[in-house]
Amino acid sequence: MSRILIATAAVAAGLTLLTGCDLGSKPAPARTVTVTESATPGGSAPATTPPTAPTAPATAAPGKGPQKVYANAKAAADALLAAWHIGDKNAALLAGGPNTVEKVFASAVDTTTKIEGCNPGSQSGVSYAYDCYYRYEGGSTHFYVDPYPATGWRVVNYSQVAD
Repeated sequence: MSRILIATAAVAAGLTLLTGCDLGSKPAPARTVTVTESATPGGSAPATTPPTAPTAPATAAPGKGPQKVYANAKAAADALLAAWHIGDKNAALLAGGPNTVEKVFASAVDTTTKIEGCNPGSQSGVSYAYDCYYRYEGGSTHFYVDPYPATGWRVVNYSQVAD
């Protein structure tokens, strides 16, 4: 019987770490960590099991702002898209690197768009872990997302494709 209780407690603790939710308690505030952008955007193999967000307490390094931890690829893409919608580059930098954010903000924005889905990169024919996209008349927009140890997930590239 004690093995069942220990296993149940371990599963509950794991779910709490993965989701940030603890059944029966108030939601915890978002954790923050410090991030530096990778020198090689993309190129990682698609993740078969998405990595989880860091479990260590987050702290900001001197001179660096806090970063939000994204639970999955879609959360990072949604955050960058939302920041683009309101023209907030600082908020966009929480979900993507400076080069990616510059590419995104150099494009025309349609503030009614929402991410429709995220496919593993291998299914989309790209070298990124996930291809998060939305479609519009005449084309589609893609946010390429890779696992990123400091924030869970990070948008590392962006493209718009005409049909």
